[in-house]
Amino acid sequence: MAGAQEAGDLARQGQQVFEDHCAQCHRSNGQGLPGTFPALNRNPLVVGDPQAVIAIVLHGRNGAMGRMPAWQDSLNDQQIAAAATYIRQAWANRAPAVTPAMVAESRKAKK
Repeated sequence: MAGAQEAGDLARQGQQVFEDHCAQCHRSNGQGLPGTFPALNRNPLVVGDPQAVIAIVLHGRNGAMGRMPAWQDSLNDQQIAAAATYIRQAWANRAPAVTPAMVAESRKAKK
């Protein structure tokens, strides 16, 4: 797990990654767009098993709420860990950080 300093650094980095790549759909406040893009704030999936969040960010997802693009070819492990940490700790969410090593392991497992 990430230490407090590392988690804080990841969350700060993640805010920028989120604003650059995710906020257009999920909104800067994490509320999403009802019926189109799910809210990330207070979302049980976001604060649950970190592997679920990592997998969705890496590989994308198609579902009733629309399509989430895969970021595995666009973002590196550090950026994905940072964005995942940010959404798990932003707004009302309080969940442990995601490390680049966790993302690397998930990326490797899918191959």
